[in-house]
Amino acid sequence: MPKTHQKCQIAGSDSIVDNMFVCLSQTYLMNAILRNSQRIGADNKQNKMKVLELGCFNGRLMEMMTQWMVILDYTGVDVRKEYYINSKMYKRKTGTRFIEQDITSGLPQVANDSQDMVVSSETLEHIEAANLPIVIQTLRDKLKPGGRLILSFPMNTRDKCFHRLEKEKNLGHVNFPVHEDFIELCTNLGLQLVKFDSGYTLKSSYPCNHKSMKENPVYKKLASTIGTRMARAIWMILIDDHTGGGYYTFTK
Repeated sequence: MPKTHQKCQIAGSDSIVDNMFVCLSQTYLMNAILRNSQRIGADNKQNKMKVLELGCFNGRLMEMMTQWMVILDYTGVDVRKEYYINSKMYKRKTGTRFIEQDITSGLPQVANDSQDMVVSSETLEHIEAANLPIVIQTLRDKLKPGGRLILSFPMNTRDKCFHRLEKEKNLGHVNFPVHEDFIELCTNLGLQLVKFDSGYTLKSSYPCNHKSMKENPVYKKLASTIGTRMARAIWMILIDDHTGGGYYTFTK
């Protein structure tokens, strides 16, 4: 992806924003990888699951999976080599490779029908709307038949605008896919929706004083122990309403 399409590093690794992203979004992907590994009968030795991550940053998803004792055949793709060149995962000798690539130009370094999973978190909002179909087609092509594609990003719905470009340009955001249109796009490109889970996203207009939150004992407990910011973020995962963010699981 061109530099303007890639997610900006809006905060350092010790910031609350980055830590919330790792805690809530990255762990969703980690859990999905673990469950899919069990589903297809992968192991840590001869039958490692092949996972491609778009917008891999410094490879921390792979590093966290190894801490969970799940060993993958991992390919990380990012537009900026400087994000991962000094990372621990980049220096691994086996089972991990990184590719610097503008995904809107394709991904010839990865064979079609080769990946058990393709995952991406908070990256598609950095891709122009006109380029989204070719990106999704490319990701689909890399999946094995029956493979899983999991994507998360800030989005709007046909009925509700949770995100506005003029308020998020400083984050490098250029496009907020519309939920219903995005599902239609993926379906037309030969993917089947398995499920959608609502989720946390940084700049959503989902109200932090929502009545259902403030009066719920679970939310009250969360707010009193870890604060209203984290409580709101967790609440956005717990509920089934649209929140301006979410996790899409498709199969090929």
